[in-house]
Amino acid sequence: MDTSLFPVAIGLLLAVLSYFLLSRLRYKLPPGPRPWPVVGNLYDIKPVRFRCFAEWAEKYGPIMSVWFGTSLTVVVTTTELAKEVLKEHDQQLADRPRNRSTARFSRGGMDLIWADYGPHYVKVRKVCNLELFSPKRLELLRPIREDEVTAMVESIFRACTQPEDGKNLIVRDYLSGVAFNNITRLAFGKRFMDSNGVINDEGKEFKAIVSNGIKIGASLSIAEHINWLRWLCPLDEELYRSHNEQRDRLTVKILEEHTQARQKTGQTKQHFVDALLTLKDQYSLSDDTVFGLLWVVILGLVRGIGVMPEDVEMTESPGMVTFMQTPLKAVATPRLDGPTLYKRIAVEM
Repeated sequence: MDTSLFPVAIGLLLAVLSYFLLSRLRYKLPPGPRPWPVVGNLYDIKPVRFRCFAEWAEKYGPIMSVWFGTSLTVVVTTTELAKEVLKEHDQQLADRPRNRSTARFSRGGMDLIWADYGPHYVKVRKVCNLELFSPKRLELLRPIREDEVTAMVESIFRACTQPEDGKNLIVRDYLSGVAFNNITRLAFGKRFMDSNGVINDEGKEFKAIVSNGIKIGASLSIAEHINWLRWLCPLDEELYRSHNEQRDRLTVKILEEHTQARQKTGQTKQHFVDALLTLKDQYSLSDDTVFGLLWVVILGLVRGIGVMPEDVEMTESPGMVTFMQTPLKAVATPRLDGPTLYKRIAVEM
């Protein structure tokens, strides 16, 4: 048996342990669960992270150190500390470390979420605070939300007044439809789904892009948390390239449609595509930044409005919502008199 490599292996192990210990001793860190060498606390973190952190906070206090592999994360669990981190010291703590996946999705931090603190971050944050997500714009977008909810009520009324009295309705289908239409109309200013719930080809492509992006982003290897292992786990660059090309192709097509419509009518609508096209020259935004901000809005709407997946189970996973294994069903009976009370008056935004 060749033992010539033993000294090399032992040397590497000692170097890794020394680096790990020096990283911990270099600064006075908050208390936290004892990390394992190399992997840190990765195997101690439970699937629903906020519950896990809440349990640890009872033992270690409101501020604690958690090691995701070789990366240190300081977790705060009170509103006072969150205010101090996010408001009082936001300039010092504005940077967010990008893993290899987010670096490719954000084009090296050209959006807001993954941007490094600096002139670009300040400019994009100003655009978001003063323009895209201002109370005035959100209020101007209210008719879209109200219109889609009214359309859902109208469709439920039609379904429950069919000759088959007592017909079961799958509520999830209606909620998913209104969520999908809200997202596409708020972001793109157009519907991809008709009144019968049929999604056109453009809408299918959009759903595939969102689903594929979430799937790619969630399939991270342990090498994303242990930097010196990354050479053993190379990324599928072709997968990211094809996904970004498909996303950009759809985005460019929709942007060109709205640019032509604005040139033809001279009118600017309130949805986010037209808003970004208007703000692009005003704030000197690059195409990468416009694309990044638009898809940040879309993913925010997907998570906020809550588009339900096709297959739902009771197994908990990290997130804000735990879905049910069996879809919710209800037997609907109109309570108000007359079909006109359920009639939708469509609005164009």
